[in-house]
Amino acid sequence: MLNNIKRNLLTWMVPGILFCAGFSDVHHESHRPSFWKTDGTLYMHYFEEKTDSLSGPEIYELKDAEGLTIWFGRYIFKDVCISGECKMIRLWLFWDGAGNYLGMELPKGEPLTKSDHTEFDHADYAKLEDILRDTSSLLKDLKQEELVMVPDTINPYEVDGYTAATRPGLDQVVVKDAVYTCYTLWHTVYGPVRSYLMETLESRINSGYLNLLFKSKDPALTSFAMEAVRKNPEYHSEFYPRIAGEVLSENHSLAGQALDYFVPSRMVSEEEQQLLCSLIPHADAQKKYGIIWKLQETGNVHETVVLQMLRYSEGGELGIGSLNLVYRLIQPEFMDRNQEMKSILDRFSVHENPYIRNLTARLLGNRH
Repeated sequence: MLNNIKRNLLTWMVPGILFCAGFSDVHHESHRPSFWKTDGTLYMHYFEEKTDSLSGPEIYELKDAEGLTIWFGRYIFKDVCISGECKMIRLWLFWDGAGNYLGMELPKGEPLTKSDHTEFDHADYAKLEDILRDTSSLLKDLKQEELVMVPDTINPYEVDGYTAATRPGLDQVVVKDAVYTCYTLWHTVYGPVRSYLMETLESRINSGYLNLLFKSKDPALTSFAMEAVRKNPEYHSEFYPRIAGEVLSENHSLAGQALDYFVPSRMVSEEEQQLLCSLIPHADAQKKYGIIWKLQETGNVHETVVLQMLRYSEGGELGIGSLNLVYRLIQPEFMDRNQEMKSILDRFSVHENPYIRNLTARLLGNRH
């Protein structure tokens, strides 16, 4: 696979560019399989970054057989300044098919080093990976000159070699004695390249592409697809059932994003509300409450949906504690015209559980 990639690249690249890194010599410190050994079809994007003329002008994209992006990669060669004295870093950075940081690979024999010239160890690389995955890092809004504080007793050209010189509050979110390296790489990961990747991915949004993203079952791609539907409401009617299904995901982040999608403006129709309600028997207690609150936020829950929740309450698929929330959704006219709803409430009014009896009596009493 790797040899095929190299042969294909030779037909697309300006001779000599990037091959100084040597694909066969790429090395990942965490000993995960090399990104370059992943099967797929490789494509190249020309990318010019005026503020980074040393790094490779190509962004590589590996796609699977379905046409979904496995990763984007770019060769990075840039300086890391330490109070006016710069050292160079050389590595590959990779992003996934949703534009998220995926990982890095280093040329063999060229590990990352700290300001005192010691090499990163495994713990340092692990911490750096966590830093680069943190999209809201404290490094985001800082300027380079704000990274350290220089006491009069310390040579400014050696300042990064002293933990005490690191700006207070940053020592826990950077690798010790490598604050400039962390800062440079974080801003490289989330800088112009990522902006280009997101523009590229968003330009591909259409019904077919969204279907592929949801079909992939990849959490990152699914999250990207949900966000794309949120930003492009013309796809809501086609894909809101797929998003509703993610409310039951075991991935808490995906489940939360899916539930957050259902704002009142996306739950106007009876069908939309019924679909969300139908998830209740399959949801855990926290998600059940979340679904009810979402329905309540609409301010106008359809009669059939309220009836279904009363059925769930009677059948034990909704706990007693949630009955009070369900009762808040009942409008007086529902009880006047819906015989099944009236029958359920009549049974609850003589229920063996005193909480249910009293709650129902209060509801019926308020009605009169």
